[in-house]
Amino acid sequence: MKTKLILILLLTTLLAGCKAKTDETTTKSGLDVIEVKPLTGQELPKSVSFREEFDKDISGNWGLKVVSGLEKQVSWTMEKSRFRVKIPAVANDTNFIFLNTSKNYEDVVVQAEVDYLQSSDNFVSVICRASDDGWYEFRINGQAYYQVLKFDTYRQSQGENAYTNLLEKQMRNPLINTGKATNQFAISCVGNQITVFLNGEQVFKDGRPLVFEDSDYQKGTIGFGISSDGSSADVSFNWVEALKP
Repeated sequence: MKTKLILILLLTTLLAGCKAKTDETTTKSGLDVIEVKPLTGQELPKSVSFREEFDKDISGNWGLKVVSGLEKQVSWTMEKSRFRVKIPAVANDTNFIFLNTSKNYEDVVVQAEVDYLQSSDNFVSVICRASDDGWYEFRINGQAYYQVLKFDTYRQSQGENAYTNLLEKQMRNPLINTGKATNQFAISCVGNQITVFLNGEQVFKDGRPLVFEDSDYQKGTIGFGISSDGSSADVSFNWVEALKP
């Protein structure tokens, strides 16, 4: 009887010890768990300070700047409230931008909607803080490639490549609708930060929001453009707008 009682007591003590160890392990494990929340990008602002819908003559508010190529190599028409730009196949690179002549902004988000009517390998762009010194530019094409660029007028005057690719190379992003599908894309210039958006979503790179810091250009106008490596281009800008950040 005494032997049985001792065995019961030993078994009870052993079980209690195991429970204590189990509880202790659970507690320590709980303390080691770190909740990792997914990073979220910025949202596009809702307030529109200016919008060009190409439903009337724009010659008084917009001007053409030839970055490369010849002016005769680009043509444009206003069709059904759309700004259609065409470039024929030529033997040289071409880059044409259209800058607003009546608006200047410090902090601004420039957004446009565009359709490819022909080949989708040419780049279209939106521009912020454009001045005599240069500007910031976001380019996409219908093959899902994008570039974030800085244009330096002084470097151009010295015969150097005026563009600096802030990404160091062109990249692809699945947010870009390919082929002749419609795309909305935007560049944000707020303070010293440059960010970009594709179809309403901020662009990420390596799992983090893509943000560039540069303070060379603080104020300027807005714009949009088209560039080609010599192949023909035919695109339609449906609207361009400036949003208040």
